[in-house]
Amino acid sequence: MTIRNKLILGFSVLLAFILVQGAASFFYGSRTQGLVDTAVNRNFIAATEVTDLLASAQQLRRQEKEYLIYVGNVDGRNAVLKDWNATHARILGQLEAMVANSKGIYLPADSAAFTQWKGALDDYQKGFARIIEGFSYDVSMLDEGDTAGGSQTYNKAVRANEELRPVVERFNTVLIEGATKLARARADESALAYQRIRSNFEVVDYVNIGFAVAGLLLAGVLLATIPASITRPLDSLIESADKMSLGDLGKKFEAGGVKDFERLAASLERMRVTMEAMIVRLKARSR
Repeated sequence: MTIRNKLILGFSVLLAFILVQGAASFFYGSRTQGLVDTAVNRNFIAATEVTDLLASAQQLRRQEKEYLIYVGNVDGRNAVLKDWNATHARILGQLEAMVANSKGIYLPADSAAFTQWKGALDDYQKGFARIIEGFSYDVSMLDEGDTAGGSQTYNKAVRANEELRPVVERFNTVLIEGATKLARARADESALAYQRIRSNFEVVDYVNIGFAVAGLLLAGVLLATIPASITRPLDSLIESADKMSLGDLGKKFEAGGVKDFERLAASLERMRVTMEAMIVRLKARSR
C-alpha cells in the first residue's frame, strides 16, 4: 500500500466516524425536537387553554349563585347578570376557538368533546335565560321593603335553583369535569414528554461521550499505525544505507510493504549486491 493510500484510508476512517457520530446526534436530536413540540404545543398550550376554560366555567357558576342571592336587589342582580353574560361570551369564544383547532394542538377526540361541552353550555345558558326572564317579569316581588315580598323572592330563588339543577348538573358533569380530566391528561402527557426529553438528552450525552472516547482511541490507533508503517521501512532503508556506507554489506534493503519505497529498496538492493560481488571479485584477484 502506498503512503497516499494509507493517508486516504486513515482520513476516510476518521471521516466515516465523524459522519456516524453526526448521524446519531441528529437522530436523537430530531426525536427530542419532536417531543419538545409535543410537550409545548399539543400538551402545554392545550392544558393552558383548557385550564383557562375551566376557570371561566367555574366563575360562571359562581356568578349564577350570586345572581340568585341578589335577586332581591335589582341593581345588584343586573350587575351580576352583566358579568355572567361577559363570562358566558368568553367561554363561548374559547370553545369555538378550540373546536376550530387552528393551532392543530387538539386531537379529533378532543374536538368531539368540545362539541359536547358547547352543547352543555348552550343548555345551561337557555335554562338560566328562563330564570332571568321569570324574575324580570315579576319585579313587584323584588321589593326589599316588603317582608312578604322578600319571603316570596326567597322561595322563587329556591325554585329557580331547583329548576336549574338538571342543566347545571349536565354543565358540571360534561364541561367542568370533562375540562378537568382533559387538563390533567395533558399535564400528565407533558410530564411524560419531559421525562422522555430528559432521557433523550442523557442518551445524547452518553452517545457523545462514547464517540469521543472511541474517537480518541481510533485517533491513537491511527497515529500509532500509519506513521509507524511509513517511518519503519524508511528507518530500515536508512539503517541499511548507513551500514553499506561503512562497508557492511550484509543487511538487505527492505521496503516493509510500502510501495513508494519498494523501487528505492530494489535499486539499493541491486547496488548492494553489485558492490558485494565486486568486493568478492577484488578479494579473489588479490589472492
